[in-house]
Amino acid sequence: RVRVAVDGLEALESLRRQPADLVIADVIMPRLDGFQLLEQIKKDERLARIPVIIVTSRESREDRERGLLLGADGYIVKRKFEQRELLEAVRQML
Repeated sequence: RVRVAVDGLEALESLRRQPADLVIADVIMPRLDGFQLLEQIKKDERLARIPVIIVTSRESREDRERGLLLGADGYIVKRKFEQRELLEAVRQML
């Protein structure tokens, strides 16, 4: 089952109500961006073990490093996006 949130804050609230097996998030989102969402997930004892894959247009080395330092389990750049890569990452994490 897939749940969709319109922004990072809605995603966090949804996860707090019912944790998920995996989160796929963009960095650029209103109210709570993907980095902030990732940080909140990893700080929450109930959610910290949920794997998070960032899929974003932000491809700088600094952004990638920030995501990984915050605890992202994967960082996929949209410009280089291949569905196969995302599906393989999901398979490995589940």
